[in-house]
Amino acid sequence: HPKAEEPTIPGMEPSQPPVQAERSEVPGAAKELSLTDMLRMLWLVGAAAMVLWLLASNLAFSVRLRQNRTGVQIPGCRRRVYLVESGLASPCLFGVLRPAIYLTPSAVRDEASLRHVLAHEETHARHMDPLWALLRGLCLALYWFNPLVWIAALASKTDCEMACDEGAIRCLGEEERLAYGK
Repeated sequence: HPKAEEPTIPGMEPSQPPVQAERSEVPGAAKELSLTDMLRMLWLVGAAAMVLWLLASNLAFSVRLRQNRTGVQIPGCRRRVYLVESGLASPCLFGVLRPAIYLTPSAVRDEASLRHVLAHEETHARHMDPLWALLRGLCLALYWFNPLVWIAALASKTDCEMACDEGAIRCLGEEERLAYGK
Protein backbone atom coordinates (compact mmCIF):
# COMPACT_ATOMS: atom_id res chain seq x y z
CA HIS A 1 0.00 0.00 0.00
CA PRO A 2 1.30 3.35 -0.82
CA LYS A 3 1.55 5.56 2.23
CA ALA A 4 -1.11 8.22 2.24
CA GLU A 5 0.22 11.65 2.69
CA GLU A 6 -1.20 13.78 5.40
CA PRO A 7 -2.93 16.87 4.23
CA THR A 8 -0.87 19.98 4.69
CA ILE A 9 -2.10 23.35 5.64
CA PRO A 10 -0.26 26.29 4.19
CA GLY A 11 2.13 27.81 6.74
CA MET A 12 2.32 24.66 8.82
CA GLU A 13 4.86 21.99 8.58
CA PRO A 14 3.77 18.44 8.21
CA SER A 15 3.33 16.72 11.53
CA GLN A 16 6.11 14.62 12.79
CA PRO A 17 5.86 11.74 15.08
CA PRO A 18 5.92 13.02 18.66
CA VAL A 19 9.29 12.85 20.27
CA GLN A 20 9.13 11.01 23.54
CA ALA A 21 10.50 12.95 26.43
CA GLU A 22 13.47 11.31 28.03
CA ARG A 23 12.60 9.74 31.36
CA SER A 24 14.78 10.68 34.25
CA GLU A 25 14.07 7.39 35.96
CA VAL A 26 15.04 4.13 34.46
CA PRO A 27 12.75 1.31 35.55
CA GLY A 28 14.51 -0.89 38.07
CA ALA A 29 17.31 1.62 38.75
CA ALA A 30 17.97 2.59 42.36
CA LYS A 31 16.80 6.02 43.37
CA GLU A 32 19.56 8.21 44.72
CA LEU A 33 19.00 9.04 48.39
CA SER A 34 19.44 12.54 49.65
CA LEU A 35 21.32 13.28 52.86
CA THR A 36 17.99 14.10 54.54
CA ASP A 37 16.58 10.71 53.55
CA MET A 38 19.67 8.92 54.87
CA LEU A 39 19.58 10.82 58.15
CA ARG A 40 15.85 10.12 58.50
CA MET A 41 16.48 6.39 57.99
CA LEU A 42 19.37 6.47 60.48
CA TRP A 43 17.13 8.17 63.06
CA LEU A 44 14.36 5.65 62.43
CA VAL A 45 16.72 2.69 62.81
CA GLY A 46 18.14 4.18 66.02
CA ALA A 47 14.69 4.92 67.46
CA ALA A 48 13.45 1.43 66.59
CA ALA A 49 16.56 -0.13 68.15
CA MET A 50 16.02 1.89 71.34
CA VAL A 51 12.35 0.92 71.57
CA LEU A 52 13.22 -2.74 71.04
CA TRP A 53 16.03 -2.57 73.62
CA LEU A 54 13.78 -0.89 76.22
CA LEU A 55 10.96 -3.35 75.59
CA ALA A 56 13.28 -6.36 75.71
CA SER A 57 15.06 -5.26 78.89
CA ASN A 58 11.78 -4.50 80.69
CA LEU A 59 10.23 -7.74 79.50
CA ALA A 60 13.28 -9.72 80.68
CA PHE A 61 13.14 -7.95 84.06
CA SER A 62 9.42 -8.70 84.34
CA VAL A 63 9.98 -12.39 83.56
CA ARG A 64 12.81 -12.57 86.12
CA LEU A 65 10.60 -10.97 88.76
CA ARG A 66 7.66 -13.29 88.03
CA GLN A 67 9.80 -16.42 88.18
CA ASN A 68 11.29 -15.65 91.60
CA ARG A 69 8.41 -13.99 93.45
CA THR A 70 6.23 -15.03 96.35
CA GLY A 71 3.14 -13.06 97.32
CA VAL A 72 3.27 -11.39 100.72
CA GLN A 73 0.34 -10.02 102.72
CA ILE A 74 1.23 -6.80 104.52
CA PRO A 75 -1.46 -5.30 106.75
CA GLY A 76 -2.41 -1.80 105.66
CA CYS A 77 -0.66 -1.98 102.28
CA ARG A 78 -3.07 -1.49 99.37
CA ARG A 79 -0.64 -2.68 96.68
CA ARG A 80 0.35 -6.14 95.65
CA VAL A 81 3.60 -6.99 97.40
CA TYR A 82 6.01 -9.75 96.44
CA LEU A 83 9.20 -11.12 97.97
CA VAL A 84 11.93 -11.93 95.45
CA GLU A 85 14.49 -14.34 96.90
CA SER A 86 17.26 -13.74 94.37
CA GLY A 87 18.14 -11.67 91.33
CA LEU A 88 16.90 -8.32 92.63
CA ALA A 89 19.48 -5.76 93.74
CA SER A 90 17.08 -3.59 95.73
CA PRO A 91 13.34 -3.24 96.37
CA CYS A 92 11.40 -1.65 93.54
CA LEU A 93 8.00 -0.67 92.23
CA PHE A 94 7.42 -2.30 88.85
CA GLY A 95 4.57 -2.06 86.39
CA VAL A 96 2.84 0.82 84.65
CA LEU A 97 -0.89 0.08 84.88
CA ARG A 98 -0.97 -1.85 88.16
CA PRO A 99 2.44 -1.41 89.75
CA ALA A 100 3.46 -3.88 92.44
CA ILE A 101 6.11 -3.65 95.13
CA TYR A 102 8.94 -6.16 94.94
CA LEU A 103 10.98 -6.70 98.10
CA THR A 104 14.38 -8.26 98.73
CA PRO A 105 15.10 -10.51 101.74
CA SER A 106 17.20 -7.74 103.32
CA ALA A 107 14.26 -5.32 103.04
CA VAL A 108 12.13 -7.53 105.30
CA ARG A 109 14.83 -8.34 107.87
CA ASP A 110 13.08 -6.22 110.49
CA GLU A 111 9.92 -4.20 110.91
CA ALA A 112 11.61 -0.78 110.67
CA SER A 113 13.38 -1.66 107.42
CA LEU A 114 10.15 -2.98 105.92
CA ARG A 115 8.25 0.15 106.99
CA HIS A 116 10.90 2.39 105.37
CA VAL A 117 10.98 0.41 102.12
CA LEU A 118 7.19 0.37 101.86
CA ALA A 119 6.99 4.12 102.50
CA HIS A 120 9.60 4.68 99.77
CA GLU A 121 7.89 2.46 97.19
CA GLU A 122 4.42 3.82 98.01
CA THR A 123 5.79 7.31 97.44
CA HIS A 124 7.02 6.20 94.01
CA ALA A 125 3.46 5.05 93.29
CA ARG A 126 1.89 8.30 94.55
CA HIS A 127 4.28 10.33 92.37
CA MET A 128 3.35 8.11 89.39
CA ASP A 129 7.02 7.35 88.82
CA PRO A 130 6.39 4.34 86.56
CA LEU A 131 4.72 6.72 84.09
CA TRP A 132 7.63 9.16 84.37
CA ALA A 133 10.01 6.27 83.69
CA LEU A 134 7.98 5.42 80.59
CA LEU A 135 8.17 9.06 79.46
CA ARG A 136 11.95 9.07 80.02
CA GLY A 137 12.20 5.93 77.89
CA LEU A 138 10.12 7.52 75.14
CA CYS A 139 12.36 10.61 75.15
CA LEU A 140 15.45 8.41 74.97
CA ALA A 141 13.98 6.47 72.05
CA LEU A 142 13.06 9.61 70.10
CA TYR A 143 16.25 11.53 70.88
CA TRP A 144 18.68 8.62 71.19
CA PHE A 145 21.34 10.60 69.30
CA ASN A 146 21.40 13.54 71.72
CA PRO A 147 23.72 13.19 74.73
CA LEU A 148 21.90 16.03 76.51
CA VAL A 149 18.70 13.97 76.55
CA TRP A 150 20.63 11.06 78.12
CA ILE A 151 22.01 13.42 80.78
CA ALA A 152 18.52 14.86 81.37
CA ALA A 153 17.05 11.36 81.75
CA LEU A 154 19.72 10.45 84.30
CA ALA A 155 19.13 13.72 86.18
CA SER A 156 15.37 13.07 86.09
CA LYS A 157 15.83 9.61 87.57
CA THR A 158 18.09 10.98 90.33
CA ASP A 159 15.59 13.76 91.09
CA CYS A 160 12.82 11.17 91.18
CA GLU A 161 14.68 9.17 93.85
CA MET A 162 15.47 12.26 95.91
CA ALA A 163 11.85 13.46 95.79
CA CYS A 164 10.76 9.98 96.77
CA ASP A 165 13.08 9.93 99.76
CA GLU A 166 11.77 13.33 100.83
CA GLY A 167 8.16 12.15 100.47
CA ALA A 168 8.87 8.96 102.40
CA ILE A 169 10.39 10.91 105.29
CA ARG A 170 7.39 13.24 105.27
CA CYS A 171 5.12 10.17 105.61
CA LEU A 172 7.27 8.47 108.24
CA GLY A 173 7.94 11.59 110.29
CA GLU A 174 11.10 13.56 111.07
CA GLU A 175 11.97 11.26 113.99
CA GLU A 176 12.55 8.48 111.41
CA ARG A 177 14.92 10.54 109.20
CA LEU A 178 18.17 9.09 110.54
CA ALA A 179 16.92 5.49 110.61
CA TYR A 180 15.51 5.88 107.09
CA GLY A 181 18.82 7.27 105.83
CA LYS A 182 20.67 4.23 107.12
